Amino acid sequence: MSIILFLLIFGVVVISHEFGHFLLAKANGIHVVEFSVGFGPKLFGFKKGDTEYTVRILPLGGACRFEGEDLSSEEGQAAELTDGAFSKASVWSRIAAVVAGPVFSACVFVFAGNC
Repeated sequence: MSIILFLLIFGVVVISHEFGHFLLAKANGIHVVEFSVGFGPKLFGFKKGDTEYTVRILPLGGACRFEGEDLSSEEGQAAELTDGAFSKASVWSRIAAVVAGPVFSACVFVFAGNC
């Protein structure tokens, strides 16, 4: 029972963390390629707009991938980056999108502690 409770609480923290990145990226015009919960092979997912939402097999984290975030990969070099690419956003927009994850997860702890 305690493992299930841990995974549930951990899941809420992970989702809120990634959702923070997602919200601030979208608000600043940064294209979010994928919003995923979990790591490893994809279990299922769907695409809405230009973002793919996925659930992956290992429930130990998540990811919010931005377009052009990793310019060292073949993906970043092969495709022409759009204006919504992470690397083309202003410095303050990039800082906001990156910092929003930890801020949102901290808010979950603060609000949960007041319940």
